[in-house]
Amino acid sequence: MRPLVGLVLAAVVAGCSASSSASPTVDPYPLPSGPPHTWQTVPIALGTRAPAVVLYLTPRPGDRIELLAAEGIGVAAGADVQFFFSPPILEPNGDHMIGERLEDLAGATFSNTTATQGPDSTIGIVAGITAREPGRYQLTGVRLRFRVNGGAEQIADGIDVVFTVCAADPAPASCEDPEHQ
Repeated sequence: MRPLVGLVLAAVVAGCSASSSASPTVDPYPLPSGPPHTWQTVPIALGTRAPAVVLYLTPRPGDRIELLAAEGIGVAAGADVQFFFSPPILEPNGDHMIGERLEDLAGATFSNTTATQGPDSTIGIVAGITAREPGRYQLTGVRLRFRVNGGAEQIADGIDVVFTVCAADPAPASCEDPEHQ
């Protein structure tokens, strides 16, 4: 009888470890789920902040998203990253500009009151990189803290645009990225 109990116990433990090692499909919403779409490089002088839209977020119809905080991933010591919320600006020709207007990220809210996801409800997260020391600094991800529809705080990582600055004093003439030319 004891060998049977041991066999059953071993099967239960094996089943538990097999199910815990299987990775469930995680919905990264509202962050992008794939690799970055593009790369941006900017030469800057030390102490100068260079901004770039690094994330585009579009809520699903009826959703309201509250941004709590953002943290840069990949930027080496010697540079600081500050994040901003950038709502869309509708141009007279019908284009939507994102990245022109910068607001505090913490506490910013946005929603989608339309029936579809689209440019009317897409916002941007702008990263401003300021180098304190000469070098090449690359933002490879953003860890975003947020709430959807007043729910629990969520944390997710993502990026649409990998952002690189090359800093020196004076600013370098260029900031070539040999990997993405």
